[in-house]
Amino acid sequence: MTGQEIVVENPDIIEVDINSEVLPCKNTINLLNLGLISDENVNTPTVLLILNQHIDIGQLFIKLWQNSSIRVCADGAANRLYDFFQDDEERLKFIPDYIIGDLDSIKEDVFKFYQSLNVVIIKQTTQYSTDFTKCVNLISVHYNSPSFREYIQQNKSEKNHGIELESGIHQLYNEMIQNIESVGTIPCINLMVINGIGGRFDQTIHSITQLYLLKRQDPYFQMSFITNTDIIILIPKGGTMLEFDSKFRQKCIGNCGLLPIGEPTTIIETCGLKWDVKHWDTNISSGKVSSNNRFVGQDRCYFYVKDDLVLNIEIFLDNIIEYI
Repeated sequence: MTGQEIVVENPDIIEVDINSEVLPCKNTINLLNLGLISDENVNTPTVLLILNQHIDIGQLFIKLWQNSSIRVCADGAANRLYDFFQDDEERLKFIPDYIIGDLDSIKEDVFKFYQSLNVVIIKQTTQYSTDFTKCVNLISVHYNSPSFREYIQQNKSEKNHGIELESGIHQLYNEMIQNIESVGTIPCINLMVINGIGGRFDQTIHSITQLYLLKRQDPYFQMSFITNTDIIILIPKGGTMLEFDSKFRQKCIGNCGLLPIGEPTTIIETCGLKWDVKHWDTNISSGKVSSNNRFVGQDRCYFYVKDDLVLNIEIFLDNIIEYI
């Protein structure tokens, strides 16, 4: 689809009401339902995945933990979880369900602490996948293979819970996929990831690649990265309505950016941004990127994009902790 490139500056608050006969709207993403709040009416499970960087989101971490169905540490992230608390009395309130990785980063005393509490600790020595991928495959198997959970319980006393050391989780994941008629039939899982952005630049880029990879291979994941400054998600190609509470928009979020990190693309149309665009070609190498934009839609914003792109949303940490 081609047309004249248009940029429109909107008032600070507008109603977003698109004509679905003209503009497609295949996808709906509710910011608060990603796992920021606990809603008994939402049946989607939420997983908190902790990666191996310093936990710097303060009390928001506690809120995310409480809103999660299961919590997974990627190898040395167990050290970060342990160090987040001052004493064992507090640590005992926040016990992860799984620790997985090649286990070259977890400290011995931390390993023994969580092992004594019967945390499922799974060693996977393969270097052909990252700890991130090992975690995601584990989460997939946990929710979509009831026999896996039963097997873990039956093999508590076995070395590595009976799971093959090199790449047993990947093997179980592949078996799970083969036994499912269509990946598209797997129920959605909210995956909130902390400590994935920041630190070493290559690790940040690897984290961003997972947004694209999961969209292609495991589309049942709705993944978001939570940092002390941003929520980062993928806006899939086609039409997407992003929903949020109006008070949440006013108090908790600020600027946003539409980032064509995967490939150059065209933003066919947006509705609900301060600077809405139509037929707007965007790519990193040209420097033509919609950054420092913001939401002015009362409670939603619409994106119609030719290809997947990354959306970062600025958050005000203190306000969001109070809000949720």
